[in-house]
Formats: sequence, C-alpha cells, structure tokens
Amino acid sequence: MRALDVTVIVCCYNAERTIGDTLTSLAQQTYPPKEILVIDDGSTDRSAEIVAERATGDGRIRLLRNTSNRGTAFTRQRGLNEAACEAVLFFDSDDVATPRLLEKQVSLLGKDPSLLGVGSYATYFASEQPSGGLGHQRVGATSRAAALHQYRGNKLVFMAPVTMFWRRDALAVGGYRQNLLPNPAGLRYEDYAEDLDLWCRMADLGAQGRHFITIPEALFFYRKPVGSLSTRNVAVMQLKMRWIKDCMVRRRKGAGERTLAEFLASRTPIERWADWRSDLAAASYKRAGFAYAKRHYLRMGLLLALVAVTSPKLILQKLKTQSVQS
Repeated sequence: MRALDVTVIVCCYNAERTIGDTLTSLAQQTYPPKEILVIDDGSTDRSAEIVAERATGDGRIRLLRNTSNRGTAFTRQRGLNEAACEAVLFFDSDDVATPRLLEKQVSLLGKDPSLLGVGSYATYFASEQPSGGLGHQRVGATSRAAALHQYRGNKLVFMAPVTMFWRRDALAVGGYRQNLLPNPAGLRYEDYAEDLDLWCRMADLGAQGRHFITIPEALFFYRKPVGSLSTRNVAVMQLKMRWIKDCMVRRRKGAGERTLAEFLASRTPIERWADWRSDLAAASYKRAGFAYAKRHYLRMGLLLALVAVTSPKLILQKLKTQSVQS
C-alpha cells in the first residue's frame, strides 16, 4: 500500500448538535488524515465556534467560512479548490465514521492506479444516535468487472457520499457544477444529487479502464433526518437524476449535453406522467422508511403498497441495496 496524504472535507451548516461527534470520529481514525478541512456555510448557530475550539487542540483541523449561505455545490467546490491533499473525502457534518474507514479506503486507493475512488457500505439512521438505525445501505460496484459493466451499460454510478477519490480527476471533469437553472424561487438545482453528477462525469474515464469500487462493509453511520434536502424535495432530486442520465448518455455518444432547462422543455406529456408516478413512488418509499423508524408499521405497510403499485421496479432495486437494521 502506498501511503497517501488525505484531506477530509466537512461541509457544515447549523450542525452544532452533531459536528463535535463527527470531528471526534475523524480525529480517531486508525489512518489519520493529514487535514480536516471544515467549511462553514454561513451557519447561524455555534457550529463555527465549536470547530474553531477543536482546531486549537488539533492542528489538522482548518476552518474556512463562507460569507453567507451558498449551498452544497458551492461549498463542496470550494473544498476541492482548497484541499491540501490529492486524496480527498467529503464527510457530512452529522455523520459518524467507524475507526478504520480511512485505513481501508487508503489500502485500496493507494495500490491501484485504475481506481477513481473508493466507497463503502453504510448504516443509516434518523435519530440523534447511530443506535437508532433504519438499516443498512449497500451501494456501489464491489469489483472491477461490475464497475466496468456499469460503464458499458451507461448505468448511473451510485456511490456512498463518503467516497475517497482523487482531487485531480474531479477537477479535470469540471468539479461540482454551479448555477444550473436560475429561478425566481431561488431553488438551487445544483445542490441535488451533486455527488452523483460528479461520479458519472468521472466514470466517463471507464473508457480508459478507470472505475470506482465499494468496500462491502459498513464503515460509517449515515444520518437521514426527516427534514433533509433530498427528503423534502424528492421530485427535484428525481428530475436532477434524469438529467444526469441524459447528459451521461449524450456525452458518451459524442453529442453535446443539454442544459437542465432544455431537458425540462423536451419532456413529452407521456414522459411527464411516467415521471410523476416515479416521483410518487420514491417519496412514498422514503416516508415508509421513517414510518418504520417510528414504529408506525401500518403506515409503513400502506406506503410500501403504494410503491409496489406505482413502481414495482423501485421495490426490487431497494431490496438489492438496502436492508432493515437487525
């Protein structure tokens, strides 16, 4: 294994209740990061103060502050630009790493030059503590053959948000896109599925045999609060994912990408009807998960029945990638 210097980038917004546990889990890694870069995105609580206090006792922690709330895509791009190391890992300010997360990721990324990045499975939860688990998330190809099969089939590249990757590869494909669809409501389309968009553009390097891989072991606790961005705006998330797929297919055919506005305008009435059914199924599945966490089993059953009617394919997909916490 080649030793790697790693920057862990933590994008933080109003996370005073959780940022301390997150930083503790990163500071206690068996493979210590060279840098823990925390970017506060205009928090109005004590998040930045807590990080600054931690930094006085740990020289690896570096705090940057946005002058106002700029959103996920802007803050992640700033992290890419500012990171001191070529191996980078984004970590949410309310998640918790197991002690060997970085060690196991570095052991793969440092020895295989064909790798774009290394993710892992996760245990996801909705409560204040990881013990209040919803279940396990199993996302990403676990072998080179499976990853290149995804590339050849033009499949979306789903990876865990906690994926260690090469900064230079991300910057080479344009990093995190900005200002995708300015609108009067101020909705930041760039902040939805921004990591999926980046993974798919990086995965174009599959033409050269480059690929992502996932460690089939839950190495971090992934918080999914009921009010998270993806939970509140499922339809926007689904729209963004369809556009990402459209862009990916067009790129690989040698055609130019369409803007998000052009893609929206191209949807036929039949496609919009299918989109509505898919969005309803996705939203219902998320609500079913939170009903399970609250032990509202009747509500969960009714929601899953709705999913089965509107999108049986989604049920099959989730059975492959998720399991209930035992």
